[in-house]
Amino acid sequence: MKIRAKIKKLLSSIPASTGVYQFIDKEGEVIYVGKAINLKKRVKSYFQRYDNHSVRIQKLVQHIHDIHTTVVGSELEAILLETNLIKERKPKYNILMKDDKNFVYIKITKNEDFPRISVVRKVEQDGALYFGPKTAASKVKKTLNVLKKIFPYRHCNLELEQQNETVIVRKKTMKYPCLDYHIKRCVGPCINKCTKEEYHEIIEQIIRFLKGNTEEIIETLNRRMNKAARNKQFEKAAKLRDKLYAIKDISEKQIISSPKRIDIDSVQCISQHGKAFVTLFMIRDGKLINQENFILKAFEAQNKGSDKEEIITSFLSQYYAQATDFPKQIISPVSITDSSLHDMIASRADQTVTIIKPQRGEKKKILDLTLRNVKNFVKQNQVRWQSDKAKRKKALQDIAEALQLDKKPKRIECFDISHLGGTNQVASMVVFENGIPIKKQYKRFKIKTVEEGKPDDFAAMMEVIKRRSAYLVKSQHDVTLSVRKGQAKGKYKNKVIATAKLENNDTISVISSLQWKTKKKKLQEDFIRLLAEKAKKNRVYIECLATQKPIVKAAGFRHIKKIPDELSSHKKKHYFLLNKSAYKKEKGFTIMPDLIMIDGGKGQLSQGVSVLKEHNLDIPLVAIAKKFEHLFIPGRTQPIIMEKTSEGLYLLQQIRDEAHRFAINYNKKLRSKTMFA
Repeated sequence: MKIRAKIKKLLSSIPASTGVYQFIDKEGEVIYVGKAINLKKRVKSYFQRYDNHSVRIQKLVQHIHDIHTTVVGSELEAILLETNLIKERKPKYNILMKDDKNFVYIKITKNEDFPRISVVRKVEQDGALYFGPKTAASKVKKTLNVLKKIFPYRHCNLELEQQNETVIVRKKTMKYPCLDYHIKRCVGPCINKCTKEEYHEIIEQIIRFLKGNTEEIIETLNRRMNKAARNKQFEKAAKLRDKLYAIKDISEKQIISSPKRIDIDSVQCISQHGKAFVTLFMIRDGKLINQENFILKAFEAQNKGSDKEEIITSFLSQYYAQATDFPKQIISPVSITDSSLHDMIASRADQTVTIIKPQRGEKKKILDLTLRNVKNFVKQNQVRWQSDKAKRKKALQDIAEALQLDKKPKRIECFDISHLGGTNQVASMVVFENGIPIKKQYKRFKIKTVEEGKPDDFAAMMEVIKRRSAYLVKSQHDVTLSVRKGQAKGKYKNKVIATAKLENNDTISVISSLQWKTKKKKLQEDFIRLLAEKAKKNRVYIECLATQKPIVKAAGFRHIKKIPDELSSHKKKHYFLLNKSAYKKEKGFTIMPDLIMIDGGKGQLSQGVSVLKEHNLDIPLVAIAKKFEHLFIPGRTQPIIMEKTSEGLYLLQQIRDEAHRFAINYNKKLRSKTMFA
């Protein structure tokens, strides 16, 4: 890549010091913020070995028009400044967490005589204890509602202070005691029903619970319950017993339980379509006490190599910059070599926090479980998108405008090829209608025309499109059928093309006396299909001559050797069976798509164009190249580049990824069969 003269001068003037760098585009916007121990080496590396960089970094470099640097005194200062700049500027090419206002914290005012517990959106230096950040306010409130039933703490705004043995209400913001006291959801400190020490014991139990120390709570409650029973305080013992059962019920729902009683945070990510999906598991005292899911902006990021390392590093630096609860160890799918990140987290936690990439054992299992959950999070996000009718409608409109279609492509079919070194070559066809996958109409193909061990994606794609087009051509014949008193007659353009006899018995339908009046095989096949649809029973038998067998097979019937008693066997006749319930599943294959999509570039597109021309099919065609997400259409040399935030591009990416997944799964299935054969 040719470096502009201005950039060359800037690179020569950058100091070899620790600091933060900002890349600026031609509009003057900050598009990337980074930190480095040696600014000169780090910034120069973006412009060296350009082709070895990921697509995202290549795109970033293309848009750099200016570079600003800030020298600082240490790595820790660099990461703090980088975090603040990213938070303030929200650069396009950085991995970005969503705005802080979407997070919530559990606040416990431990600096008060009678602490309150509330849900807040900001951490303040006010002496209170905070748990968070958490992404779902509704889940936090639900948790607190459960805790309130077990530990009757107050959440009113009364200012209470204990003097000697009397509680003074300093700020009367409401009538008291409130309903919570009467329904036994508060111990009533406002009316001297409990001491400061008794109330603090309730708050400490809640804190221990939020930290995951349920065994300690259970042991304490057990001890108090037994003591109350010995003292014949049976009502008090019964209340403690109910609390004990409630705590045990909650603690038994933990997903992970480790005998080592470890404090760990486990993080996993998947990047897809300009977003990074991150799942964080919080394990305290050997138990999974919380799971948080995050969606980060990750423009052009890929789910591998340096991009994945940057996603994890960016997430950890931004998350722990505002966290209030820290583990002793963080487990990650990538090795984090950035020592300044380690220092920043340790400084915020006021303890040593190690970041490791486990290779085996219990921690690797925890990391694998986190990965399963982040995959599920991605799927749920797709389902939510597909459930949004307005987004799907906008997506179809975007596609129609970008590809210059006459109407919205309500039915989109996508094809992909899969093989391993040319072996077990297969293809997939997935169907989306109005932006929703129609899995019953998905198809799998074994590639027949390409030699095993010699991969040729172009030839394989041509074969699949040919096989698909052949079905579409069949469905275009306008054959009419009339059946009177069991005598069937098929016509095409008012000319009789075939006759047969159709009988419906108690259990089966039978087609016999099949005669052709035309030599066109496609019309003959259509006639048989219409007869099968007209039959009233699910099991349809057909009696035919040897010369008629290929057409009957092509229509979906299978040959049978054992003839049922209801049929009169004839030596010269052959018998076939069609199960109509299975036949109905094939019905979607005859529906004309509004858009055919191919996973590939110009080469695959040209194969599709030639096949559609050969079959005289006028169907819009588009190829999507994965590297840059460029779209190619017939008759246009330059690619169509849709906005990365476009709903239409997101839908096309979903369809392409689904075709890829379906093809790979079929290839794996065939390889597995071959392996164990």
